[in-house]
Amino acid sequence: MYFWACWFNRRYRLIAYLTLATGVTLLAALPAGLEYHEGRWVLAKITSRADLTRIWHTGVGNTLVALLVILLFVAADLGPLGLGDDSERRNLDFLLTRPRPRRQFVWSGWLAGLTQLLPLVIVPLLTCLAVLAAMTHDLLPGELLRLSVPLFAMAAVMYSVAFFMATITASARHGYEMAALVVVLYMGYYLTQGGWWWYYDWESLYLYGAFDWYLSAHQFFPLANLLLVSVATCLLPYFSQLSFDRREC
Repeated sequence: MYFWACWFNRRYRLIAYLTLATGVTLLAALPAGLEYHEGRWVLAKITSRADLTRIWHTGVGNTLVALLVILLFVAADLGPLGLGDDSERRNLDFLLTRPRPRRQFVWSGWLAGLTQLLPLVIVPLLTCLAVLAAMTHDLLPGELLRLSVPLFAMAAVMYSVAFFMATITASARHGYEMAALVVVLYMGYYLTQGGWWWYYDWESLYLYGAFDWYLSAHQFFPLANLLLVSVATCLLPYFSQLSFDRREC
């Protein structure tokens, strides 16, 4: 019941974010297949496989960078709404009087927000594929599909951090603050290392920065870092449950 209540209460926010993410995706993917010719923008001529690959890699790179920024801030916004200062807090107060385990509310609130991130990833990525396929009359989704999982993983862990902080402090504001701090520290780490949060190597056609850690060859086993982030994402709501139970005692 609380799962669907969370979905219902956030429906307008989700629609707004979905519209924003889809619109930004269009703006990010379209320039990859356009060129300025005789005073106007026209579809780029594809004369070789290299031109096709360049358009796809540019469009995918632009889309991933744009979605990464949007999803991190969206996740930081959705996280505190689970059990923090929700605008519909009265619904939660009423549900807490029902004879149900407290952990059900914690996990339902967390899962509701996490599943709301899915359309915010899937719809823009499908939009990117559709735009690039329409411009090139070909389909090269490999890079986009490969990096979509790390993209969602970063949004999910940011969401869990914000949810955790909002739950233990019973304040959405503190959840926002902690999530913003994580973003700043994450970006600051790359800057102190002499690099950028993301950048694109046009010669090797490779997106660096935020995705490097997930694609690194120096892992205990393939996808080990992705698994580590997934475990951390699931542990944070468990710690939130412990904190919630303790506060209710």
